Amino acid sequence: QPEELTHLSEDISMIILDDSVKYAQSLYPLIIQGVQCIELTKLYEQIFERIPLSLVNESWLIRNISVTRRYTYNIIKRIFDIIVAFCLGIVPIVCFPFIYILVKLEDGGPIFISQDRVGRNGKIIKIYKFRSMTSNDNGKYGKEGTPHKVTKVGDFLRRSRLDEFAQLYNVLVGDISLVGPRPEFPALVAQYEEKIPYYGLRHIVQPGLSGWAQIYHEQHPHHAVAFEETRNKLSYDLYYIKHRSLVLELTIALRT
Repeated sequence: QPEELTHLSEDISMIILDDSVKYAQSLYPLIIQGVQCIELTKLYEQIFERIPLSLVNESWLIRNISVTRRYTYNIIKRIFDIIVAFCLGIVPIVCFPFIYILVKLEDGGPIFISQDRVGRNGKIIKIYKFRSMTSNDNGKYGKEGTPHKVTKVGDFLRRSRLDEFAQLYNVLVGDISLVGPRPEFPALVAQYEEKIPYYGLRHIVQPGLSGWAQIYHEQHPHHAVAFEETRNKLSYDLYYIKHRSLVLELTIALRT
């Protein structure tokens, strides 16, 4: 109990609390003496750079998730997206003739595919990729018959991340940003919103090519139903949403 620690304050530099409100009156003398008091959940967030989902409720949302318009941040972010997308766009333009020849030689199929994904505010958007599978996998997983397989050219495109470069078009037209939670298939979103509380929060911001979860969550699910891993992924997405800033955007971009 904090009151029991008052006479030991000279030997204490920090107290970790499970509930700062509960001990508020007892903590005051310690704070006056220079003892740092921090809530366990905030310490967890600082160390692991994610939000524990057990903490998330309506009260947490009111305190931490801002829905106010941040015009300066949004304008600078958009300008950054356009400039970087134009610069990076050189890569797919240069590679396109070679990708075209390789794809046509392997199976003669289409070069590009489009996939429905869930964007900001739950809006369905179409994102574009260089085709890396035998057909367009649009998140239905076997419901249309023969399972999709990764082609030899597609394996190279995936390993080199070249298949993702076509999404720079989506960045330029404003469907997605360079940085933000990765947009998911509508069929998966419907399942996750049913089973995972507050999953829809990740849709209050614009999705992105890369995000906080892609950098830190090593076992993030890849286009398959995975409830536990998606919960972990959501904890990183919520951290990004809570702390999003130009500095964090740049940090994610550079680490990507």
